[in-house]
Amino acid sequence: MRRKDKAITDKNEIEEILVTSLVGRLGTCAHGIPYITPMNFTYDKEASKIFLHCANEGRKLENIRVNPYVCFEVEEVNNVIVKQPTCASSVAYRSVIVFGIIKTLSEVNTKNYALQKLAEKYAPQNPKVPFTDAMLNKTNVLEIEIKEITAKRSPVKPAVTDPSKK
Repeated sequence: MRRKDKAITDKNEIEEILVTSLVGRLGTCAHGIPYITPMNFTYDKEASKIFLHCANEGRKLENIRVNPYVCFEVEEVNNVIVKQPTCASSVAYRSVIVFGIIKTLSEVNTKNYALQKLAEKYAPQNPKVPFTDAMLNKTNVLEIEIKEITAKRSPVKPAVTDPSKK
């Protein structure tokens, strides 16, 4: 990371961003052509994995079959900081970028577990019931095994100072 002063190194803060963000962007690449897909997702803290779901066909799946290495990004934008001149303006944000290996889940219990995690995040008011075989067969569930995480914020978090040391 170029701007080390903006780095978020606290694991709890990084996990908070991953848990609370509603949309993530999955970056895949095949045959030298990158492809980004905005997706619903859930972060499983215990397993340190990201789960996504999608249809059973499409460009991202074609890319994953060719190249399982992916990049996944989430951000939270808090405010636009307008200054004069305009080029001095900025955005207050926190972001996380994950690098990992993605795979399609096929085992029924694992797929059901991941879909339950997604349902808990996006529809917590619904009763927790197992998904039927028909539902599981028409839904593709993807799992990102996290290999590296970077995170940053802007503006830079102010240094904590001890007023008694002045």
